[in-house]
Amino acid sequence: MDEDGLSKFIDLMSKDLSYSEAELINLGESFGMDLFSTAPIKDSTDDEYVDKIRQKSLEILEKYKDNYLPQSDLFYAGSIDFMVCDESEGKKFFLLETNGGSNRGLSSITEKQQEIIYDGYFEAIDQAVKNNKRGDNKVLVLVGVPVNDGLIHEKVIMVDYFRNKLQKRNLIVEILDIKTFNQAFKGDVTFLIADYKQLSTTLSFSENWVKINGQKISVLIGDGIARRLHNEEFVRLIREDFRKIHTIIVNPVFRITDDKSLTYLASYFAKDILEKYNLKYLLFTKAYDEKELIDKIHYVITKFKRPFIIKPDGGSGGAGVIPISPEEDLSNIKNLIEESKKEFFAKFMKNRNPFPYTIQEMADFSLITPPWDKKGKHTFDLRIYMAQKEGIIIPIGGLARIARESYSGSLDKQEFVVNLSGYDGFIDIKRGRGISEEISKLLNLNFDDYVNMFCIGCVMFVSMAKNYQKIMNFSSWDKTIG
Repeated sequence: MDEDGLSKFIDLMSKDLSYSEAELINLGESFGMDLFSTAPIKDSTDDEYVDKIRQKSLEILEKYKDNYLPQSDLFYAGSIDFMVCDESEGKKFFLLETNGGSNRGLSSITEKQQEIIYDGYFEAIDQAVKNNKRGDNKVLVLVGVPVNDGLIHEKVIMVDYFRNKLQKRNLIVEILDIKTFNQAFKGDVTFLIADYKQLSTTLSFSENWVKINGQKISVLIGDGIARRLHNEEFVRLIREDFRKIHTIIVNPVFRITDDKSLTYLASYFAKDILEKYNLKYLLFTKAYDEKELIDKIHYVITKFKRPFIIKPDGGSGGAGVIPISPEEDLSNIKNLIEESKKEFFAKFMKNRNPFPYTIQEMADFSLITPPWDKKGKHTFDLRIYMAQKEGIIIPIGGLARIARESYSGSLDKQEFVVNLSGYDGFIDIKRGRGISEEISKLLNLNFDDYVNMFCIGCVMFVSMAKNYQKIMNFSSWDKTIG
């Protein structure tokens, strides 16, 4: 998909027409786009079953207000990935990562669930409308998308949802691309959609505003835009006092969701709460350069005599995630790090830094037999989505993702990297499953297991919000934490 194809698609969005996912995919193909449908995953979801899980989770969370944000500008929408392990007292769950506002794959959840997460994003737009920080009663919303995004139709559906809500308030809505955008945009709320390559030459930060071609941006959707803004003052304010930044970022806690070690630290600071939801804690630490990474890997596998995983900063799709055996030769650790960096740079190019690396203990995970491989056992994970609603985090729903290859007990990453896009970018829809009673049997999970994961997800993002400065200022990385 070239820039011309993206422009045609955005021009289609500007016509004030609504399309189904299937219609959008067909239209995209007519523009030379290679788009993917996740409908089979969505179709395997039972909304009624998920509603019951959500309701039970909210009842439990309400008792101690475990899902209440300290302020409503810290988190809007995100997700959390779990793997499952079997222990004598039942199922336990361990964190893989959290994901911020740059969610892709939302078309894999039902329309009802999509609306809940869209309402989380809309909280940010609503705040921008009410606050009028630009001072001209106009709101500019920048929506960032990956280059050649095979799921660009998800953004069309999302922006169309926002447009309908805003038009019901009698607000004028405009949808533009980078070629048609100019200083004198006409909408009360204008959505500017651009891919990350286009943003690399047009974004700036000054006067405490994120700007595009010099124009003040009211809202950034999502945090993938913010991590590409390499401005020293912006970086400093994100760390020290993000509220001095006038642009609303979905989400401002993106540095914590980017850095796996900070995500695990957020769980560590909420340990007393999370343990009642059966969260399992794994050892972790971080390394800021290659020498420190080599030294720490050698230390943990020697001391604890178990496998660990290294994860680059801001990675996704499993890119750069490498397992390290406790029997690994010191001489080969450097080669494994080089393999990790090669994967990372292949996906994100040289303008992204994989450091600091997170080093995490590798857990014993549950295995299942998927329908397409009756002879093999596969690893799997679960992604659960969350969104804010008036200062309260709501668990939404999610999906399970099953590894490509059967698990043989080796440390071949094809056996435990479960992302449907894989670390090589190929989207393999058949490995995804929605949440339903039937799917829970496949995964050997029960209703209460899902309730626990829904609760953990909410508490995690509350912990990021409550402990933001404590997490960002943490410096005792000479220790192994867990």
